[in-house]
Amino acid sequence: MIKVIGGKYRTRVLETPPSDTLPTKNMVRGAMMSALGDSLANAKVLDLFAGSGALGIEALSRGASDAVFCDHSLDAAKVINGNLKKLGEQRMVYPYDYKTALDMLKGKKEIFDIVFLDPPYKEKDAYQYAISFLLDNEMLAHDACIVLEYEGDIEVDVSPFEFQRTYRYGKTNVMLLRRHL
Repeated sequence: MIKVIGGKYRTRVLETPPSDTLPTKNMVRGAMMSALGDSLANAKVLDLFAGSGALGIEALSRGASDAVFCDHSLDAAKVINGNLKKLGEQRMVYPYDYKTALDMLKGKKEIFDIVFLDPPYKEKDAYQYAISFLLDNEMLAHDACIVLEYEGDIEVDVSPFEFQRTYRYGKTNVMLLRRHL
């Protein structure tokens, strides 16, 4: 059980999937949202490895206009739908692996302002794959932000981004990539 920590849904309890999903800690989630600041206002958000949906829901709570949730687990998709229903939100939740989800979103010509990438930490290649796919298929808004949560080291090409910053919270690292300032 975790709680929304800011915005209109502050203190609302979110359920978590009954699997090995590890939700982003409150402190880390709060820091991510603070780093995004005004970028959240009216943003279209992609929570690609959504788990409980906490990152996308937190963004909605803080002013994002829309959020799309993707997770390969059917259990996770059910939990996300349940969390959204409790908040009175109706959003798209896709129970697909990230490659299938990205391909499907490309077909719908989706463009995102903020993308959260928090795959299982062992799937280190997912970060670069997702970033490259989003860029190559023009699925990022002009001033888009990508937020990566990871442990240890990851290899990603940050050259397409004018701003990069990494934050450290214990074992957890958060990298913020922004296309234009």
